[in-house]
Amino acid sequence: MSRRKLELYENIFNRVGPGKSKVTIVEVAAFLHCSERHARTLLNQMTTLGWLTWSPTVGRGNKGILNCLLEPIQACHKEIDKANDNSNLDLVYKLVGFNGRDTAAGLWQYLSQAVTEKHNTILAPFHRCMKTLHPHFVTERTERHFISEIYQTLVEEKANKVAGNLAHFWESNHNHTVWTFYLRPETQFHDLSLLTADDVVASFKGLIHSAQWQRLYDHIEKVIAVSFDVVEIHLSAPDPFFTQLLCRAETAIMPKQFVFANESHFKAIGSGPFSLAVNSNKLVRLQRFSQYNRTSALIDKIEFWIHENWAERKKCYQNFFFLNDSLKVYETACDYVGLFYCLIANKQLQNQDVKQNLAAAFLGNQTQADTQYSVYTVSHENNRECREYAKQLFSYFGNSHAPQTLKMKEVKFGQFINGLDVSILGVRKEDNKYTSLFAFLKLYPHWASVLSFTQYDYLQQKISAIRIEADVVRQQALISYVMAWLEQQHILFEIKREGLTLTVPEQIQGVEINANGWCNFSKLWIKPSKEKSGVTSSMESLIAKY
Repeated sequence: MSRRKLELYENIFNRVGPGKSKVTIVEVAAFLHCSERHARTLLNQMTTLGWLTWSPTVGRGNKGILNCLLEPIQACHKEIDKANDNSNLDLVYKLVGFNGRDTAAGLWQYLSQAVTEKHNTILAPFHRCMKTLHPHFVTERTERHFISEIYQTLVEEKANKVAGNLAHFWESNHNHTVWTFYLRPETQFHDLSLLTADDVVASFKGLIHSAQWQRLYDHIEKVIAVSFDVVEIHLSAPDPFFTQLLCRAETAIMPKQFVFANESHFKAIGSGPFSLAVNSNKLVRLQRFSQYNRTSALIDKIEFWIHENWAERKKCYQNFFFLNDSLKVYETACDYVGLFYCLIANKQLQNQDVKQNLAAAFLGNQTQADTQYSVYTVSHENNRECREYAKQLFSYFGNSHAPQTLKMKEVKFGQFINGLDVSILGVRKEDNKYTSLFAFLKLYPHWASVLSFTQYDYLQQKISAIRIEADVVRQQALISYVMAWLEQQHILFEIKREGLTLTVPEQIQGVEINANGWCNFSKLWIKPSKEKSGVTSSMESLIAKY
């Protein structure tokens, strides 16, 4: 049995996940980068080995049933057992290093698991695939939290203070236009390559050219690798609180070869506490990275099991953790993870009466709008709350229009459409409320069409003043003032503060919900139950409870 076959099996497993999946032989061939004929041969060989079963359907293009029976590492260990029984130690060492794994670490894992099977795994149900986890492209809440678990930023925010993360020390010149960061020595990526200043430079080059984020980082002039582990970032304007921006998920550092890689060649490899072991349409698995340069995670794995049908039942404000043998749960909540706003983009509608009518609609007022003005086009974000608000507007203004003239358009978080009457959007608190509000002011791309020339000029002056303000209290006051000014101009007003709840089995400890609706996974640990429950609950029965 060759190591290559294991690697090909892992390619399949990483694309379809465990259990049964419907795929065509064309798709399998694409996973394996081979011809359809050779793909059939490989599937037959893997079936003989007991790794999977393949039930093709007659007719080209028809989907067969592919059932992955073993985890790739289980298949590896099964083959190692055979090689060991035959005293073929050369093959043992080759097998444990399949797909670029460290041979020593792989052999240690095999020996330890040969003695005892570990069950130090937390499960979570989820309702959609996560696709690419490239820091420059993700905007969704859960994906941005995953970025913080897989990658490291130069610094991080803890209890409203900036602390070291990938950088152990940093400093700036007298006017805060040149920032120098000193990287932790011998930091390794999940593929065990060393993280260097060149990776930081490449990551920031990608960031400042990102269509999604470039407006927020438009004052970065250049990023220089001073040495192997020292980086300088030069700014075009003073920014005393530049490090607060560097706590955000999009500033995560990745290997330089993946920064500009297309989706088919990108790999989510970071240096954080967890590596991405599987990212399929049925399972996302994070696995503890033992070479992490900070305190190692306390759990081995956390798995997100995916089923799209859960989307209709899942409430956006609630997430879940599960254990295989735990039924008793508790809830922990954060009452402020963000804000929902209404942005009145049409200048003709920016007045007190329209704002009051919109506010009434969001409160569920059943009174119909008068016909003195019209709201025809509305965009809303792709979450349950924003969809509900859009429905309320449709109900409120529906009788004022012919039904076909009131248009609703759904967008992803952070995407904005120009030329609409009203947009329903969210601003997420994440690590810092004021940094997030400032990011919204910088990232919203259509201020020039929403505001008058005088208003636009005034807003840009205030944004510039916020960026160079050296006193944190005055800076926060300026941000609050600008948000209040937008409301006074009848352009933007708050609909509701957003909260989140996390439902957790009582055995899971170390849970402190964050503004992403999850928590620091590396601090989670499982407290053994004093009394073993007589009932063992399957994943399906637990998920059925919600």
